[in-house]
Amino acid sequence: MKAEIIIIGAGMAGLMAGRILSQAGRDVLILDKGRRIGGRMASRRDSGLLFNHGAQFVTAHSPVFSALCDAASDRGVIENWPLSGRDNGYSGRPFMRDIANFIGANLTIQQEVEIAHITHSQNSFILQSTSGEAYHCQHLLLSAPAPQTEILLRDLAPKLGRVAASARYAPCWTVMAELPHLPEGLRPVIKDEGILGWASLEASRPGATPSGAVTLQANADYSEHFLESPPEQVIKDITVAYQQVQNIPTLKWGYQRAHRWRYAKVIKPAPPDAPFIEAFSANMLALAGDWHPVSGAPDKPASGARAEEALLSGHRAALETLSGLAN
Repeated sequence: MKAEIIIIGAGMAGLMAGRILSQAGRDVLILDKGRRIGGRMASRRDSGLLFNHGAQFVTAHSPVFSALCDAASDRGVIENWPLSGRDNGYSGRPFMRDIANFIGANLTIQQEVEIAHITHSQNSFILQSTSGEAYHCQHLLLSAPAPQTEILLRDLAPKLGRVAASARYAPCWTVMAELPHLPEGLRPVIKDEGILGWASLEASRPGATPSGAVTLQANADYSEHFLESPPEQVIKDITVAYQQVQNIPTLKWGYQRAHRWRYAKVIKPAPPDAPFIEAFSANMLALAGDWHPVSGAPDKPASGARAEEALLSGHRAALETLSGLAN
């Protein structure tokens, strides 16, 4: 399969890059190894329950992302969520994944495609998938997590590969659970208490229907220490921690499921001045992602912790690619 520009990764960075490049009239194909777009802008339905088990909310500081959020709000996709703890915090109504769907609308995306190897030959990049299918493009943009990007670039572009290797992530264990009978007085949102980094009643989100769905996320220290623990143990630890911070010794739980995010939060991004684009004769190779973030405001140094910074990274990579193609 061929396309003028291929983007690896359909998270916020890859989708924004695809949006900009497509709007400029370029032939763009996005490849993503997941079953749904959005990366950690993730939502799941199971047993009649809705869980937002990735990013919990977004904030907008830059003109680029603020305009997108305004447009999404006008369409009823997102709404300001005071319980996020941020004046400019937004939640999906109620799916966080719908933010990614809004940004990626009308883009050509192939899901469940994992790229194992990339080479460059005769003014073309050749991408080999784990299923054996080959993809060809003139220009390439990688927006996968840094460890995956580093592996793909190790032989192809060692300099950019070393930039990816410099970034570090913290993992996150997330538990999706149900309280069939919600006790009175439960705090709808909990942040940074005990081993909990976040806990929320999904029914507290704008546009949500009443339910006993609860999303619980462990903090980075717990997730790192118990990264390889059995899910059953993680569920027990995190639900007990939730009962403790709610000051309710015993809660009757229904549905329970754990999800492990290996690359949940950037704790060491690439340096701000690190390169993110390289020319291969007439071909362009660009990088984007939360690990190579772009600040949303002058008073907010880029940390990689905000979805906006990943999106702006994709925006930057797309504009720089277009600039290179115009020369």
